[in-house]
Amino acid sequence: MRVVTQREHQDRKSADMTARMMIRPLGNMGNQMLQYMFALSVRDQAGGMEIFGHDIPFWNLRAPVPADFSPRPFVLRGQHYIDATQVARLIRTGKVRDFDMRGLGFRMSNYGARQRYDAVFDAGTVDAAGYGPEHIVFNVRGAEILDKKHHDYGPVPLSFIDRIIETSGAKPVFMGQLGDDFYSRQLRQRYANSIFQPSRGALIDFEILRRSHQIAIAVSTFSWLAAWLSKARIIHVPLCGVLDPRQRPDIDLLPENDERYRFYECAPRRWTASAQDIEELWAPYDHQQLNSTQIQQLKANARRKTTMTRTWRQFKMNASANLRFA
Repeated sequence: MRVVTQREHQDRKSADMTARMMIRPLGNMGNQMLQYMFALSVRDQAGGMEIFGHDIPFWNLRAPVPADFSPRPFVLRGQHYIDATQVARLIRTGKVRDFDMRGLGFRMSNYGARQRYDAVFDAGTVDAAGYGPEHIVFNVRGAEILDKKHHDYGPVPLSFIDRIIETSGAKPVFMGQLGDDFYSRQLRQRYANSIFQPSRGALIDFEILRRSHQIAIAVSTFSWLAAWLSKARIIHVPLCGVLDPRQRPDIDLLPENDERYRFYECAPRRWTASAQDIEELWAPYDHQQLNSTQIQQLKANARRKTTMTRTWRQFKMNASANLRFA
């Protein structure tokens, strides 16, 4: 019988201890890309980790769950409270090997520098031309969010669009989920001299945004991510729904130190697609532009609101890991 050398034994032991994360895909393209970015951040901080379970064909990112994956992995719950740095710390201590990611983690601190993802989401061969500095591209998020499916989404008010057109002086382009619905009809009526470009599919729409000079995003992770990964000179953001730290203090998608960004206050709302909600989409509103100091204050207030929940979830995660390791 062949004797296993000490070096082979160490190699097998190291292989057995390689951390692994199974992603449970949630939502559409934008959400799933952000989940994958979270996993990459954990891997970068931990010094290595296998990632699988994801299936994002737009970027040729797909990895099946291996047959030997633990039947009792360490489950990452908490939606946006999961913390990439804390997960990486558990890996480095050797307390946990297999993770089951069931959250989203929409927080700037969970991602690396945006240039980190240029090669990950490389669509250089996609035929999609962006718009130059003479245009301002408004991404339109319609379809299912026009109903009451999610209180933290919904269409952006036209007063926000008016404000951006007025201050930018650029010709508006409306691109995305344009259809025969109340919001699309109102856009075409109010901005009749603008360019309207219906969706050409998720990947091409994403790249058009990513390659444009000036962007006004929708309340959408798809829209937010295309803008953040872009080389746009100016990005306009409505503080509405998931993008408003007053409404969703558990989420942080506001890169306040990125000089490309312009942030605008919006009236507080929880979208229910009621007649009043729809009427308020057309109502006037003064969208004050907020500076980086004001954004930092909003984010600080959000952190204070969520201190108890974040502390409890971190304690619970560490306690669970310690029990497994004992």
